[in-house]
Amino acid sequence: MPTGRALDDARGLLLEAGRRILAEDGARALTSRSVTEASGVAKGVLHRHFEDFDAYIAALVVGEVVRIREIEPRAADSASAAVADVIEQVFTPTMLGLVSLAIGRDGVRRRVSDGSCGIPLLGDATTAVADVLAAGGEVGWIRRDADVPVLALALTGSAYLLSAGGAGALPDQDTVEEFVQSILAASL
Repeated sequence: MPTGRALDDARGLLLEAGRRILAEDGARALTSRSVTEASGVAKGVLHRHFEDFDAYIAALVVGEVVRIREIEPRAADSASAAVADVIEQVFTPTMLGLVSLAIGRDGVRRRVSDGSCGIPLLGDATTAVADVLAAGGEVGWIRRDADVPVLALALTGSAYLLSAGGAGALPDQDTVEEFVQSILAASL
């Protein structure tokens, strides 16, 4: 006689539980046990949907990449404001937790590697910032001779360094705007 309950979207429940754990408690709290407990499913359900825990984390990374690629600046009146807004949207506790897991787990990195150099998710963050800078160039907010790829790397790297040392989130909005303005000052 079967036990338990039918699950309409067990995979979705598991992934949402992982995002919630990362956002609330960080990467160290993400375990197969914490995921199954938070999602309310048996541990076997996790292994039915994912080859192993690295495959589960890789699925979380892929979902985060999709989220990052869809980010666009909300209302902004300058390049600095648009970039700061995108950085604040990209660098969430979930994203930062997944970066640390991708760095620290070879199995995850192998699964999400697209053959390019770099750290998973941070490359996507750099692309999102570069896209905003390029758009800023088109409307005259950024100088035509600005080195957009280098600026994007500097901005993304700075955002990561400022957030990685703390509690897993970016500093306050004023600090973000200040470092963005400092890096962009010569290119506006």
